[in-house]
Amino acid sequence: MVGARFTSSLGLATSFAFAVAANPVSLANSVTLTPVADTTLFETTPTNNLGAEATLICGTTASGFRNRAVLKFDIAEQIPPGAVVTSATLTLTVVKVNPFTPVSATFELHRLLQPWGEGTGTGFNRGLGATNGEATWDARAFPNDLWSSPGAAVDTDYAATVSSSALIDGPGGYPLPSTSALIADVQSWLDDTNSNLGWILVCTDEATPFTSHRLSSRESASGAPSLLIEYTPAQSPLQISALNSAAGKMSFQFNARAQQTYAVEFTDALSPPNWQTLTNIPAQSTTTNIAISIDTAGDRLFCRIRTP
Repeated sequence: MVGARFTSSLGLATSFAFAVAANPVSLANSVTLTPVADTTLFETTPTNNLGAEATLICGTTASGFRNRAVLKFDIAEQIPPGAVVTSATLTLTVVKVNPFTPVSATFELHRLLQPWGEGTGTGFNRGLGATNGEATWDARAFPNDLWSSPGAAVDTDYAATVSSSALIDGPGGYPLPSTSALIADVQSWLDDTNSNLGWILVCTDEATPFTSHRLSSRESASGAPSLLIEYTPAQSPLQISALNSAAGKMSFQFNARAQQTYAVEFTDALSPPNWQTLTNIPAQSTTTNIAISIDTAGDRLFCRIRTP
C-alpha cells in the first residue's frame, strides 16, 4: 500500500487516515497505422521516382538490378505523449513475384538516418523522372541531396542494427515481428518526432537474381503496409483533494484515471484490518474527479482507494 496519510479533527473529532493501494494493472492500448510516406529506390532507372506507385519493390530483378523500399509512419500523431511502447509489428503484403523462378529471401528493416522525399512519380511500374525533393536510387532528395552511395549506405544513411526481419516467399501477408530494436525505434520517434525518418527495407541476398518482390504500398487499394503498436498510456499520480469532516460524514475527492476501475474501501482498525467496500468506481472515458462521502460512527476511520 502506498500513498499519503491525512488526519482531521473537524466536526466529531474523528481521526481519518487515507491511503492508496495500487495493484499492478495493464492499461494497454493498441493502434494500427499505415504509412504517411513510402517509395521504392529503383536501380533499374536510378533517377526515377516511384512515390505514387501502388507497389513497393524490394530485392533483385532477373537482370540483376537491386531495389529497396523506404517507408515512414507518423507515430506521434496517433499515440499520446509519454506513452510506453510495449510491442510493434510491421506487416507487409506481397502481391507479385517472378512467375518463372521466384526465390524466397530474408528482408531486413533498418532505421533510416537521413531524411528523404516520397515524391509523386508513377507510370508502368518504373515511375517517372524525379523532380525536386523526390527520392530515387541515387538521391534521397533529387537532385542535390544524394545518398552516401546509390541505394543508401549502411551506417551513414541507415543504421546497421536490424530492427526486424522476415523470410518472404510468394504472395500473401508477412509480419516482421516485434523486437526490442523495433520497439526502440517506435519509442524514440514518439519521444522525439524530429528523429522519425522511417525505415528502409533491404533484401539480405541482393547478389541473387529473382529475389525481387512487389509489395503493396500505401497507395494500394488493399494490403498497404500496417504497423500494429501496443502501448501503455502515461499515468498521472493519483491526487486526493477536498478532504473534509462535517455533520458525521467524511468526504474527499480523487482524480479517477481514464479506463481504470477503482474500489473505495474502509475499516475502523488496522490490526487486523477488516476492509469493507464503500463503492466501486467503473472505468471512466476520460480522467474524472470523483467525490466520495462516508459516515463516521466511531472515533477512527481508515479508507483506501484500490485498483482491482
